[in-house]
Amino acid sequence: MFCQQCGKEIPSGSPTCPTCGYNAMAHGTGASRDRESIDTVVFEVKRAAKELTVAAANLSRRMTDAAEKVAKDPSGAAHRASRKAAQELEKAAKEVDRILRDL
Repeated sequence: MFCQQCGKEIPSGSPTCPTCGYNAMAHGTGASRDRESIDTVVFEVKRAAKELTVAAANLSRRMTDAAEKVAKDPSGAAHRASRKAAQELEKAAKEVDRILRDL
């Protein structure tokens, strides 16, 4: 379960959030807890989507910068740029994996 106050994970069986002290048990039971669980999933998916959007924008910017460098200095630059692009894609893949693990 995730805290409705701060979004951090609450250990199973814990009545309060260890991060902010929010008392999940005092704020609903049964159906309202189910709704809180759905809200938590929606919150986490939105957070992950925002992080992925930022990571994609950063990758796009870095790829554009690399392409501009190739255009300005074609001798050997294509090889260096492709190597750099591969490294950037590897970093992006690791970031996506980290975000998905956090869900």
